[in-house]
Amino acid sequence: ACIYGMDEIKGDVKIYPLPHMPVVKDLIPDLTHFYAQHASIMPWLETKTNRPAKEWLQSIDDRKKLDGLYECVMCACCSTSCPSYWWNGDRYLGPAALLHAYRWIIDSRDEATGERLDNLEDPFKLYRCHTIMNCTKTCPKGLNPAKSIASIKEMMVERRV
Repeated sequence: ACIYGMDEIKGDVKIYPLPHMPVVKDLIPDLTHFYAQHASIMPWLETKTNRPAKEWLQSIDDRKKLDGLYECVMCACCSTSCPSYWWNGDRYLGPAALLHAYRWIIDSRDEATGERLDNLEDPFKLYRCHTIMNCTKTCPKGLNPAKSIASIKEMMVERRV
């Protein structure tokens, strides 16, 4: 529905609400918990140094690291396609929230990387991902949440060593 017009589709089209989400009405799922999980990763720039006069500057290379992360539209397709999210959605943050978490963790302007990683150091918040890749296959924007999750796990290992 996000990427094709009706004139581009041949045959019958069946439309269902997002799977494994409580339905409010018709095709409308209750995304309250999904958005609360997103908010829990602090989706904003955290800084401790004084605010610059104009803006926080970022190199071109540092900005390019964010490509494929900030484009997420929070449609919940990735999270609702994930078996780990189905089984542990109350504690596992899911692909969408973790993609956003990674976006802020690697932002060169952010000064709360350690705090962000500490917040994810939990047996359920991050480590329920089993790299099934449904999240990447279903993303209508072509993003790769599984890669972001793997990168966070790698950062967790590197900080222990």
